[in-house]
Amino acid sequence: MKKNKDFKNLTEAEIIARLDSDNYEGGNIGLPENPTLEERTKYKLCKSILTYQLKNKLSLEQVAKKLAISEEELYDICRGKINDFSIARLIFYLEKLTTDYELIVFNKRQKGNELNIRK
Repeated sequence: MKKNKDFKNLTEAEIIARLDSDNYEGGNIGLPENPTLEERTKYKLCKSILTYQLKNKLSLEQVAKKLAISEEELYDICRGKINDFSIARLIFYLEKLTTDYELIVFNKRQKGNELNIRK
């Protein structure tokens, strides 16, 4: 898997140039403007998988092995590349890691937040 170089020794201008590059493959992809409920759900599921990996101090290789997927596929999940995965598939992966999560849907007019994935 292609790894990004460390930004530690770069100037601010060099970091900005690298992040602005069309070839930059690091970091979180984020959500589009005005995301749908499906996009927000997938994004939060990806974030939960990444949170599991970080809190448990596991490498991508270790988590990928637990999920029986490639490191590249897990890397895409951790970056929030939501278009490549269905909600069902992301839930399946999260449940393989832990059953401590719960998916809750709220009416956003009443609660202010229509979707929550909590541990």
